[in-house]
Formats: sequence, C-alpha cells, structure tokens
Amino acid sequence: MKLTFKEKKLLYTYGCADLELTRKRLYEIAGLTVDPNQNKLVYDFCRKLEDETLADWYDQMFYFVRAEMECYTNMLLLMQGIEEDEEWRKEDFVEPDDNV
Repeated sequence: MKLTFKEKKLLYTYGCADLELTRKRLYEIAGLTVDPNQNKLVYDFCRKLEDETLADWYDQMFYFVRAEMECYTNMLLLMQGIEEDEEWRKEDFVEPDDNV
C-alpha cells in the first residue's frame, strides 16, 4: 500500500497500532471535518484501511510511518535551527571557482 504524505500525516496524528481503533478514530474525524476536501481525504484513507489483507501487517506499517514522520519533524527543526543561526552564511557553502 502506498500512502501519500497527507495520509501519513493523518496516520501519525490520529493513528495507533490497533487497526480497528485507527479506523474508528478516522471515521469520527471525518464526521467532524467541515472542509469538503479534507473530509474526502479522510474518507478515502479510511477506505484504504478497510483492506482485509492489511490486518496482518498494519502494526509494522504504523510504526514505520511513525518513525518516518518523526525523522521528518526532526529534519524540519534542524533546518529551522540552521536558518536562524546568525553565524551561518550562505557564502560558506558556495562552490569554489576553479578559475582562481
């Protein structure tokens, strides 16, 4: 099963290792969502999770997506730290000129 980045964010935010509880949570979230595009995204993702073969390996997929999203969050924080650093200069990372 391939997940889009938005589906991974949904799973990271509302999911848990139990597939049935994740489905229940997502259906409740879809019921509370007022944005039609977001509502469609949540319902489509719920339909993806209805696959019967998913039950055997869902917990492994959940932990893998969770680890991937945590790494993504850490990389965003690292990039923000680099951009806010006053000693960091773009000139330090310019390719050297071979003609000199």
